[in-house]
Amino acid sequence: MSARIQYAQCRELLLQLRAEGGSTDDVAAVIDAIGADRGWWTPGRSWRREYGRFHLGAEPLATLLYESAATGDAPQELATVDVHATPPASGAAVPVGFGWAVVRRFPDDDALPWLPDVLALPGSPTILRYRPGKRCTLRVDHADGSSTFVKVFDDSIDGAAMHAEASAIAAASASGSLAFDVAPSLGWDAALRTYTQGSVAGSPAVVELFTMGGAPLATRMGAAAATLTTSALQPGRRTGRDRQMKRSTKYAKRIAGAFPHLRGPLDELLGRLDAMHAADTDDRLRPIHGAPHPHQWLLDGERLGLVDFDGFALGPPELDVATFVAEMEYENADRMPVAAIIDGFRHGYESVAGPLDDTVLRAYVAHKRLAKAQRNARAVRDDNDERAARAVDDALAATVS
Repeated sequence: MSARIQYAQCRELLLQLRAEGGSTDDVAAVIDAIGADRGWWTPGRSWRREYGRFHLGAEPLATLLYESAATGDAPQELATVDVHATPPASGAAVPVGFGWAVVRRFPDDDALPWLPDVLALPGSPTILRYRPGKRCTLRVDHADGSSTFVKVFDDSIDGAAMHAEASAIAAASASGSLAFDVAPSLGWDAALRTYTQGSVAGSPAVVELFTMGGAPLATRMGAAAATLTTSALQPGRRTGRDRQMKRSTKYAKRIAGAFPHLRGPLDELLGRLDAMHAADTDDRLRPIHGAPHPHQWLLDGERLGLVDFDGFALGPPELDVATFVAEMEYENADRMPVAAIIDGFRHGYESVAGPLDDTVLRAYVAHKRLAKAQRNARAVRDDNDERAARAVDDALAATVS
């Protein structure tokens, strides 16, 4: 059976799930009942869907994550739900709308079996972001009033190298080589696959950035991000043309497998991107953040803070600017001067790093838009094909000067 036929048959499920996500939907009711029956929690908790991923016709059809926030004496609870077209061979599945659901209580995760041991460490943990089978980010509040942030990874991450590089970045920030603050790196626990860091002072910079007067702040942010490129830091990882082309080729294959009518535009896009990277040579690589989008920034008075250096690498400066540009493009231009904010960030960045190559910059913006198409294709909605097609068109538009 083709992926397209599978997708067509799944539309009823996706339509149902798209309309749900609150505390009254069928899946939430199943979670509440199963958990109460198994003694996981008392019945009547309020559940909200925090994450959903459609697997483009593969089994399970979708993976959903639900959260019930801490209230009174009831702790925070999370539940993962895999939705299947037919009852799976393993796992206690129950019917739910169009499909069968297998419910797991957090921290039950085969890819992160050390999660229970992490949660048992001293302090009071709160789950900030959890992606089943991949990683989990927690804030741990301690008895002395301090808080640390803990990232729990699967086996794919070199946590020792991450800790070493984060320590070097923190030292560069403290010396004034970088025009932003970073969180102190507190260590890597190899047995628990856990990286711990402190906090950065300030509040989300988007509160000021996402206003009609946000462009000057964007200029400061761009200039601050560019100080990485002039620093003496030596990332152990490389990123850029080859890595992005490999990733985009994977995304295009995934999208075309589910929506064959997009294969032509996707092949055209990949061909254009390959040609646009002609000037994207390795001699241009410099230390970059990897993902300095607006939500990665904090503001403490006049001082900026930057978080999440998971993508820190030697790479083309255009990649950092493209990340900021692509994220801003999805903001509401009626509420803020999106174009001016984008121009401000680029101007600030170039004032420190020097001129960017416009063709290379547009190529990376196109890569980011294709990544958006892939996310659209896998969202728990019933109009995935239409939204993915629009994002592919947007990616093609970025390749035209």
